[in-house]
Amino acid sequence: GGFEHAWERGVRRFELDVQLAADEQLVVLHDARVNRTTGRSGAVDAFTSRELGAMDARRGAPPWPRREGVPTLEAVMRAFPRTESWQLEVKKPARAERLRITLEALYELVTRLRLGPRVIVTSSNTAVLDIARQVAPRLARGYVCTKMDPLPIAEEFGCRMVVANLFTCTPRLRLGAWRRRIELSAWTVNDPISIRNLYRMRAHSIITDYPSMALPLVGQLGGGRAA
Repeated sequence: GGFEHAWERGVRRFELDVQLAADEQLVVLHDARVNRTTGRSGAVDAFTSRELGAMDARRGAPPWPRREGVPTLEAVMRAFPRTESWQLEVKKPARAERLRITLEALYELVTRLRLGPRVIVTSSNTAVLDIARQVAPRLARGYVCTKMDPLPIAEEFGCRMVVANLFTCTPRLRLGAWRRRIELSAWTVNDPISIRNLYRMRAHSIITDYPSMALPLVGQLGGGRAA
């Protein structure tokens, strides 16, 4: 439902969080546990993708007219085949042995759907970036960070993008990224003033919870991308 809402308002680039369910299917959910959004209790990887899909995931969010479960990544990607860019933040599983399985499943799905050039795998965890480089070297990588100087780590793991907390997005970071040919994406940008500042700074993209506000504003400023 949320993806449909964004698509109808002109969003063509999505950022989302990916985790592995108990049946080794990839699902789209931010939290490591289902408690906050479903009213159920337990870790995401304690449930199969079918069980997660049957939950009512509207809890803790603005009112939504119809029941929505936790979707699989494949279902979302198939529903929006004309999406220009998929920025996929991979959450590190609680069990380390499932990390490689997660990234192998992601690479298999992206390859099968022929979406490789439109996908970037991001994470705040360097172990995820390291395994992604091994398992899916052809997929672009991005480092999600709150550090003031994330560029050395981004370079170390061959990242094409730095996904920086809004409050660390400075002209100095933008210049350093430009010199290294690394894209700068900012999160989470929910106010017009910050959007204007980032546009003037020439950030490559922003992540926002309010695309219906951000897209028209970016359009007025002269173009750009909102994820």
